[in-house]
Amino acid sequence: MVIFFDRAKRLLWEGRPSIYSHIQGQGESVDGSLPDDEEFWSGDKIRWVAGGLDGAFGHHGGPAKMTDEARELVRLLAKQSRKPKNSTRKALYAKLVKTDIGGMIDEVIDEVRKHPGIQPDTVFLEAKWLAEHAAHRNVVKFGIAMLGLFQNGQVKELLLTLGRHEEFTLYAVVAIHNGMEDSNQVLFELAGQVHGWGKIHIVERLEPASQEIKDWLLREGCHNNVMNEYLACICARNGGLLEALSADRVDGALLNGATDIIEALLNGGPAENIDDYEHAPQVLFDYVRLTREIGATAQHLSAIFSIHDFLAEDEEKWTVRMSAGWSVQLRSDIREACGSIVANTKWISIVMEAVSSGDLTDAYYGAACAGKLGMDIWDILYNQLAANPLEDFYYYQLMKSDDRDRIRKFVQFAIGHLPLQQIATGPRNEMGFGEEYAAHRKLGAILQSLDRFEGIGAELILTGLNSPVTSNRNMAIKALEGWDISSWGEQLAHAVAHLLVIEPEDPTKERLHKLCVAKGL
Repeated sequence: MVIFFDRAKRLLWEGRPSIYSHIQGQGESVDGSLPDDEEFWSGDKIRWVAGGLDGAFGHHGGPAKMTDEARELVRLLAKQSRKPKNSTRKALYAKLVKTDIGGMIDEVIDEVRKHPGIQPDTVFLEAKWLAEHAAHRNVVKFGIAMLGLFQNGQVKELLLTLGRHEEFTLYAVVAIHNGMEDSNQVLFELAGQVHGWGKIHIVERLEPASQEIKDWLLREGCHNNVMNEYLACICARNGGLLEALSADRVDGALLNGATDIIEALLNGGPAENIDDYEHAPQVLFDYVRLTREIGATAQHLSAIFSIHDFLAEDEEKWTVRMSAGWSVQLRSDIREACGSIVANTKWISIVMEAVSSGDLTDAYYGAACAGKLGMDIWDILYNQLAANPLEDFYYYQLMKSDDRDRIRKFVQFAIGHLPLQQIATGPRNEMGFGEEYAAHRKLGAILQSLDRFEGIGAELILTGLNSPVTSNRNMAIKALEGWDISSWGEQLAHAVAHLLVIEPEDPTKERLHKLCVAKGL
């Protein structure tokens, strides 16, 4: 006997692991994966980092509007709350799977509050079920958001578990903030378990209600995997950076945390910067004073260079700053102190140790400082590259050299270690994000500088012209723009002519046309 199952009647969550159980199973080390990844990102060229889509649009997108789609969600929820049925749950679930809930969640919550047919007790139970048992992220987000309408201390473990995954931290944070009496302490408990967009959402909402929280904000609160700039000014203000750095001596963790904050404030970016921070003059003065006394890392020195560059900015900017707490004398004093710190010969060994450490963060700051100090570290980095032949950092650093022999040596290394045949699969309009394009990005790091080294790297340029990643092709064209046609060779000339015919991107094709005209092809 053959039994046929009607797939249309199968519940969408049946036979799938719940997202809650998936996160539970990962213990303390939650990665960015989710069971619905393949389904959710199907057809998209870009996969956002966990929490990135909601985080970016929440910070930089415009206000959302209530839609018929959102009203239908509320209607189905109200119907389920009045008379719970599997068929209604199935309809609500299916609708949620296909809905970008992040862009409209506030409007949905307002609509739920106003809806006359909502039965609160049943909504709470349905929200808990969705958050705990759903196998699709949008459904879980909706469930968490609905839990935020109630006192929800009884589901604290559920919210904290889901909140450990950066994709859901924002929703968990809002639900906890709205529904728990000790919400600030619970958020502080969660803050140490997230490191990306989730951490940003928590720190933005965390009240500095205790000295423990203030100390954490200054030492660990700013650093995150997205951009420290989002949190620098918040941590400086809420953590009390002015008061903390006014002490005669500070611990190393505070100096390190202050370094993260100050560098991010000086960088500027998507949030408030050094000119928005009202205590910047005194804080920079005290930071420089303390660094002169106990500074001991390449990152400390890097911050001093950044402060010195800030103080040397054009006078038009400084005319404005003089009415915001700065004085000519204070600017001069800090600048002189920075010069004195940089002149200390102890930094040579500190920078060399950072470059040689094998830790990429230390090496990054070491390389930045080495350039400022005029230290030659190319051979050290090249030797490290042999042990890490696919590490992006080395490709960008090694191409900063002006030495043709060194560049030729590095290009030969790249030819021997990059999968050139796998890269040169033909032109498409790929953006080059994701692990599958890691080698393409390394090729791009080399191509963008080959215009300065005529005759070196023709094989890499040829590969770039045949890459599916548009930026690779543009960087290959840039290299040829800097070369005399006599250095091209027949292969490159033929490749350019062929690409002009098949190039899928109009701007790149136009650039190719201009190249051919300029070179007389």
